Amino acid sequence: MNKIIGKFRDTTARKPSGWLGKCFYRDPKAHRKSFEIIMEKLNLRSDDSYLEVACGGGVLLEMALRTVSRAAAIDHSADMVELAMERNKAAVDKGIAEIVEGNAESLPWPDKRFSCAACANAFFFIEHPQLVLSEISRVLGPKGRLVINTLPGKLSLAGMVFKRPYNLKAYSDEQMQLMFYAAGFRVAVVNMVSGMQVWVAQKP
Repeated sequence: MNKIIGKFRDTTARKPSGWLGKCFYRDPKAHRKSFEIIMEKLNLRSDDSYLEVACGGGVLLEMALRTVSRAAAIDHSADMVELAMERNKAAVDKGIAEIVEGNAESLPWPDKRFSCAACANAFFFIEHPQLVLSEISRVLGPKGRLVINTLPGKLSLAGMVFKRPYNLKAYSDEQMQLMFYAAGFRVAVVNMVSGMQVWVAQKP
């Protein structure tokens, strides 16, 4: 039973893959609200260079590309990269979007490449969050902005029921702030929206 649960968890959430993962993330309606919140908090501009970590099927990336001048995204699932490239084919073909398969602990871009970044509905899966935040900070330029939504440290009963089978990681506000500051962000402000932590951070 544990193997079945683990396979379902990985296929549909931790590392979406196969027909089931693609079905879930081709149009993840349950994530639409969080995508809208992230776009609102980032307040994108036409001259922004946008990075997305754990891009999934590319829906949030597509939303960002309606505004920004260039964008890049990374995901550790080959199937999600394929989906994201299909959805954003026009931008990829024009050379204004780059979507790669890789590990967020070692981003394949130079220092200060981007002006803003986002990570949606994935931070609670990350094994080494401090390292990932430091990598995002590295590729953000001065005043670079980052928005992340994730689970709060104190969960509701419904949140605890959801967290356990998926082995999600949740951090207190204080733990998150310390990680942001250690990664080089000057500001890290949290908003609670629909039971989620929505963090808005900025570099000096």
